[in-house]
Amino acid sequence: MVADNVELEKTLDINKYTLSKYTVSKLVERTLELRFLDNSPDLDWNFDCRHGQEKCSNLQYPFARSPLTLTRVNIKDFQILLQADGQLHTKSITEIKFDVKKLPDFIWQPGDTIGILPHNDESDVEEFLKYLNLEDKADHLCVFQLLQESKKTKYPSHIPNRTTPREVLRDCINLRGVLKKQFLRVLAEYCSDVSDVCFLKCISSKEGSAYYNEIILQNAFTLLNILKTCKSCQPPLSLLVEHLPRLLPREYSIASSPLINSNEFNIIFSTFSTNPGVTTKMLQNKPAQVSMYLREPNLFCYTEDDFQNDQILIAVGGAALAPYLGFLQHKQCLIEKGASGVAGKTWLFVGAVSQQAIVHRSQLMQWLSKNVLNKFIESHSRSPSATNSFQYIHEALNANSKVFIDLLLQPQTKIYICSQISKALEATICKCLSKEINIEESEAQSIIKDYRKQNKY
Repeated sequence: MVADNVELEKTLDINKYTLSKYTVSKLVERTLELRFLDNSPDLDWNFDCRHGQEKCSNLQYPFARSPLTLTRVNIKDFQILLQADGQLHTKSITEIKFDVKKLPDFIWQPGDTIGILPHNDESDVEEFLKYLNLEDKADHLCVFQLLQESKKTKYPSHIPNRTTPREVLRDCINLRGVLKKQFLRVLAEYCSDVSDVCFLKCISSKEGSAYYNEIILQNAFTLLNILKTCKSCQPPLSLLVEHLPRLLPREYSIASSPLINSNEFNIIFSTFSTNPGVTTKMLQNKPAQVSMYLREPNLFCYTEDDFQNDQILIAVGGAALAPYLGFLQHKQCLIEKGASGVAGKTWLFVGAVSQQAIVHRSQLMQWLSKNVLNKFIESHSRSPSATNSFQYIHEALNANSKVFIDLLLQPQTKIYICSQISKALEATICKCLSKEINIEESEAQSIIKDYRKQNKY
């Protein structure tokens, strides 16, 4: 839960967010009902350690690599690379090693990604069970049934045919999903307090859009925030299944090379101390196993075919380096094994809040000394050092504009960007192109567009 919505939850006066006049939105029809199969917990069901979504037949996982399916993988090692301090470093960075020795079909290359299927936080699940008045039936077997059969209504594919309230809340629905107006409108039907009813009807109305934007979109109010604010609201679990989205897998880049060890691989991720994501929070709790699958490969990769090509690697954020560590490991192994041809140049531009936030920096310096990495330029946005003159990565690109563009325009060069500000970086690259080869920025944009078509960007 984000800090802002916790504070708003404490101070929110719902009467101030209720207009005197508004048009109540039309109710959407209900589609599901919940039926319990017994009056006691099913102990055998609780011993089934599979993720709830693993029990669903023919469930599709985004970008899953066929024929590989969801599998449980052991965590071999867990290491905190950077600890958040609440000041300079607002995020911690963690590295996890997975053991895939017993999975011979799990074959990957640097740049590949995995999907990890998370569990919702246990404390959130317990709170929902309390607010839904299901604490006594949390582990009772139940089924969801369609209220009426039609072409428009389908049984949700991510809900097992037989399940328990705990399993649904823990494994199947995104408890932090953005609340749509239709959902808020129907929640009003399950409130006994007039103020709660009017508040929910107002923010779900056309006239209440400004309030909806402020509370739900800007302050990221979740369903749990709503239930804590509108204390008389007691929706049935079936309503949550109807309106909350599926709990989806989270994508992570593999940060190692199979040439080092094909029986294990690493991922690196960052976590906000005040608002950890569902998956990263689960991983930080150090589970023995996680459910994951290998995703379809894409063009963001480094294989032996790329050995003689030049690469420009750009990363903003410490964890954004993750796939490039696999690239450089792979290149080092190919050099040591005497791969045919001359190794291409590899340049790396990295932006992070500080030198300490650049993960495995000592290894990067070793690769630099051995010409595995040919140029390493770093920028530190919040902690400039005496040895580094760049605060932001676009400054580093501009300062090295001539040599950067010279390499970029070589026929065998590929450029990779791993950043949440990739559009801004692309604009900087276009400006560098425009300046160095004296063309309009629109022409520079066309060059980048052609690079994409040629799978070089």
